Amino acid sequence: MKRDWDLLRKQLTDIEDEKNVLEDIPDEPKWSTQTADEYEQQLKEYTANVSRIAGHLEMLINNGYVEGVHVSRGMDGHFSYGLSGPRLTMAGHDLLDTMRSTTMWETIKATAKSKGAELTFDVIKTIGAHVLAKMFQ
Repeated sequence: MKRDWDLLRKQLTDIEDEKNVLEDIPDEPKWSTQTADEYEQQLKEYTANVSRIAGHLEMLINNGYVEGVHVSRGMDGHFSYGLSGPRLTMAGHDLLDTMRSTTMWETIKATAKSKGAELTFDVIKTIGAHVLAKMFQ
């Protein structure tokens, strides 16, 4: 799975706005009138979507940006997830504040790209601080 910073930003925003951060997870496909190949393709797409969404939440949890969101990965790659009062930590609020403004977010991404830097949590915070400092010069 490739890290998708726009998805991470959306998930942080959804948690702050008290939206159901799991609502983007699609319903598992049911076998009905489709062929076996069509069902297998739907199942493959479903699994990829769950993996992408839950995997990004897992990153936010493991890095201490959110609490009250539970994601477990089974040995077979299957995800289990749940909510118990989802909230941002102080670090989560700080990260989201750096990424919140669309203008600032696009500037951070463009600056990282122009400098040949991969986006990481630390790079986002560093570039965000630099962009903010330039705004007040």
